Amino acid sequence: MTAKALFPEVFLHYVWKFKLFDFKELNTTDGEIIELVNVGSHNHHTGPDFSHARIRIGETLWAGSVEIHKKSSDWLLHQHQKDKAYNNTILHVVYEHDQNIYRIDGSPIPTLELKNKISDQYVQRYWELSTSKQKIPCEHRFFAVSASLKKLWLERLVVERLEDKTLEIRRSLEQTQNNWEETFYQFLARNFGAKQNSAAFEALAKSLPLITLSKHKSNLLQLEALLLGQAGFLSTSETGKTTDVYWIALQKEYDFLAKKYHLIPLNASSWQFGRMRPANFPTIRLAQFAVLIHQSTHLFSKILIEPDVNCLRKMFLIHLNGYWMNHYRLGEESPKRKKSLGGGTIDLILINTIAPFLFIYGDYKGIEDYKERAVRLLQVIQPEQNSIIANWQNLGMVTNSAHDTQALLQLKTKYCDSKRCLSCSIGHKILQMDK
Repeated sequence: MTAKALFPEVFLHYVWKFKLFDFKELNTTDGEIIELVNVGSHNHHTGPDFSHARIRIGETLWAGSVEIHKKSSDWLLHQHQKDKAYNNTILHVVYEHDQNIYRIDGSPIPTLELKNKISDQYVQRYWELSTSKQKIPCEHRFFAVSASLKKLWLERLVVERLEDKTLEIRRSLEQTQNNWEETFYQFLARNFGAKQNSAAFEALAKSLPLITLSKHKSNLLQLEALLLGQAGFLSTSETGKTTDVYWIALQKEYDFLAKKYHLIPLNASSWQFGRMRPANFPTIRLAQFAVLIHQSTHLFSKILIEPDVNCLRKMFLIHLNGYWMNHYRLGEESPKRKKSLGGGTIDLILINTIAPFLFIYGDYKGIEDYKERAVRLLQVIQPEQNSIIANWQNLGMVTNSAHDTQALLQLKTKYCDSKRCLSCSIGHKILQMDK
């Protein structure tokens, strides 16, 4: 096989889909004239690669499927000769023809060889992208793509990112029998945990149902005891070593409530304290989460009817008082400081929890306004700042809102990292540039 053929089959799918080959004078390997009326719809599931194709071969107009391989013999290698799903194949498109292929009934399948039909330019561009060592595979040609094309692609990507985020929410809704408040509580807890403690926070929420917390929402001490105790921070072995009155009081409350509700706490070692600012310690975030439960009723229902971003932010304004004014961890005093949930943290909650839930709720209920609200919400939140966004900014991308940064995060993590350039509008444009 020539060096030109050292590309994956997916590249041939792309070439066929967009007719990036010389298709003016086509013949089967048996010499019959081929006219492409419709190359078909790309099939991403089992069965032939393209369905609903319409192709004239000789004097006959055929309707059916198209299967694509690098070599004709791959048909046998993939065992298609034993699969009835391939009986409707009207054309076998290959880079290199090395063997005649037949259907189960013994009838031959017409074959089109593309070996001398694909431009070297497309192959070269594809290899530039697929073998790039840069963080953004196309960064050396990125500036040549128009701003309007990039804008349209990013608008599609932000919706795609919201759709991706809702996949987990859908699974969780199935587990909670479509209990929206409980599911929202679990995902809100996960985002309260930030990156380092998201998994532990989610596990905590699943082990401590919202309905249990709701029974004690008027008593902040009991809420803190339930959350900190269920997190594993109030074990008797630890409180036995302290004279901290508040810690001991929390432990006594949790001990009683754990027996009442048959709770089994998490292991305290599940939580991370290293390499983070004290204001983000899990003990502080748990205390803040207790305040949120204390001051909120039917939070998700309220979010659904509140379109104003500033009012949404106010729902998450949390200030710790009393014991937590001079503690970041239980039993360890610190200088007295206000410990409020920061504006940046609140915005991340809006981005990663509120917007996806508005989007999926609109999808479930068939109400487009909620989905549009999710997108508009991202448009009025300040852009995120991280190393991925900085790389895009170095390539000239202007980020005016979380709408822009969420789209760029989707582009990097779902396309650039796995070099899915053939599925990217920017990569598609670069592949077909004249120079």
